[in-house]
Amino acid sequence: MKTSIKNRERAFVAQDGRCYYCKCAMWRGHGRKDFCQRHSLTQKQALALRSTAEHLTARCDGGGDAASNIVAACLRCNGGRHQRKGALNPNAFEGFVERRVALGKWHGFDVRRHKLRPV
Repeated sequence: MKTSIKNRERAFVAQDGRCYYCKCAMWRGHGRKDFCQRHSLTQKQALALRSTAEHLTARCDGGGDAASNIVAACLRCNGGRHQRKGALNPNAFEGFVERRVALGKWHGFDVRRHKLRPV
């Protein structure tokens, strides 16, 4: 198993299955169908919450696959951070996501209604 995948799995467990940035519950492996049923989500909605390995410092910027550089982040957050012009640092991006989630404008649906965030 690749180092980044092992470290993503460790991070997923350490983070209690929640995204580093948006704090929403995530799924991994082949668990999407069960995740959809448990949270009353469509397949498309659940896809955004698939667990990915997020490099806090991107590999292209000198970041490696060390456990200290990898967190578990949902597909939406991981992609959202890196699609921005001038990617924000992890702390700034976390604040940005938190504000968007509070407005119900991050995942395209209200994650609170589906009980995906801690209370």
